[in-house]
Amino acid sequence: MSLKRIAKLGIETSAALIGSAFSAMLLVLTAMHAGPLWRDETNTFNLAHMPSLRDIWHNLQFDSFPLLWPLLVRGCGMLGLTDGDMGIRIFGLGIGLFFLSSLWLCQRWIGGRTPILSIALLGGLPAFIFIVGANRAYGLAGCLLVLSFGKIWRVLESPMKSRILSAGFICLLFAQCVYSDVIFLGAMLAAGALVGIRRQRWKILWAMAGIGLVAAASLFIYLPIIHRDSEYLPLVRSPSFNATNLWDGLGDALVARSSANPNGANGPQIWIWIGLLLAGIIVAVILQRTRARQPAEPEVARSANRERSDLSLFCVTSMGLGIIGYTVFLLKLQFFMQPWYYVEILILCAISLDGLLTASWPALRPWGLMRISFLVMMMILNAGPAWAEAHTRRSNLDLAAAFLSRNASLSDLIVVQNAWEGITFNRYYRGQAQWLSVPPINSQEVHRNDLVMAKMNQPEAMTPVLHAIANTLASGHNVWLVGSIPIARWKDVPPGPTPLPPPPSEMPTGWWFGSYLDWWNQQVTTLLLDHAQLGKSEAFAAPRPVNHFEDVSVLRFTGYNPGTE
Repeated sequence: MSLKRIAKLGIETSAALIGSAFSAMLLVLTAMHAGPLWRDETNTFNLAHMPSLRDIWHNLQFDSFPLLWPLLVRGCGMLGLTDGDMGIRIFGLGIGLFFLSSLWLCQRWIGGRTPILSIALLGGLPAFIFIVGANRAYGLAGCLLVLSFGKIWRVLESPMKSRILSAGFICLLFAQCVYSDVIFLGAMLAAGALVGIRRQRWKILWAMAGIGLVAAASLFIYLPIIHRDSEYLPLVRSPSFNATNLWDGLGDALVARSSANPNGANGPQIWIWIGLLLAGIIVAVILQRTRARQPAEPEVARSANRERSDLSLFCVTSMGLGIIGYTVFLLKLQFFMQPWYYVEILILCAISLDGLLTASWPALRPWGLMRISFLVMMMILNAGPAWAEAHTRRSNLDLAAAFLSRNASLSDLIVVQNAWEGITFNRYYRGQAQWLSVPPINSQEVHRNDLVMAKMNQPEAMTPVLHAIANTLASGHNVWLVGSIPIARWKDVPPGPTPLPPPPSEMPTGWWFGSYLDWWNQQVTTLLLDHAQLGKSEAFAAPRPVNHFEDVSVLRFTGYNPGTE
């Protein structure tokens, strides 16, 4: 019996190791094929490598994270590890492998054997592969979330001083990754406090409160930055936001499509996740009822049942409060939902489900066999999109910049259709031709929301760009247009120049950047269609599929037709 049990346990461990190896292989391929940094990654890179720490602090409002990740990238850069694209990719690979290791470590801490459900749910998810190794704080935040979860449970098991201090340190680092991490940390600490109250162990309650207060206090220095950031929220808020956008965003994060194929077919993953969440809640309720009945069993058995019941309470409460808190947060933000916004809440749900459905069900038959079958099913289901994601370039602006460096002459003009894409273009362009962004701003290092908002208040913000285009064409030189916005007139608009945009107070969509970006590019489009004699699309093929967030084309316009104004 004992030897058979050892053999059976080895089967599930072997399956989880194979799943981890598959995920690790995807992360290695991603590091090999991701290529250049795209605009968000470049923004963080430029922030981290500013001349001084004072400069980083003054520009922190133009990134999405506290100081921990930029300082970590800066520190590794001082050692020569993150000075270039490949260095960043290798560093990101290290974060991804650290995440997989943290899943195994967390399972050990909470009394489980293998993170088989977490590997099944996350290991082949394209959204996870896209973000965990990127030059953004989300990957490190995911690692520290998992470690915080396990460390808090260790404190619940035995609130020794060393465990409390180590948990407090990990939780402090976690809070310094992403501003919204305070929601997930609060959910886990509240769940731990609930277990402490039920056990009537007040030291646990005070430990949870102390860890939370220290982590929250560490964020006070960012209050001025958060206040300034709130002024820029209208730039990126969806003007037509409603609660269903959260569901659509969750679907985009779970349907297993690569970032190069955003319109691919939907998979059943979202319903699989929902089914598992319901199963986890049911298991947690059953275990609480079992504990309440206090059956006449030996003390060892009663202790084991209480431990399983407390773990299930901790897991389901962390998961429930995390989902509720983060949903309220997203409803408050009203952003356009991106897949990476959901990665951390998915991680919290995955490790909670592992605690509910793996650590609480130790026997192999039938539950272990079901978990192994589930892992195999999810690996097969996600294999195609995950493989595609692992071979997707993050941008092709480096190729566009290289093409223009070779082909654009000193007197030509390059117009980049989006100021944020200008951040990436500025990193890779080495040519002599002048280039301008839409709108024209005098800083291309970070997302200068303040400069863009100032342009939105200037009706003639595009005048320098339009004059430069007209003068370049009239002098017989080329205008190169770089971006992904189609060159076509608006429907039902009379011929001639596009009128000036109204101020934000009169724009139906208010301060939303997208409306002004379309309007400004329409000014460029009408000028080129009315006055350029020839427009041609230039070919510079990417060797692999390209992330749709930064997949640009290059158009060349020549000749000048004075036309009529």
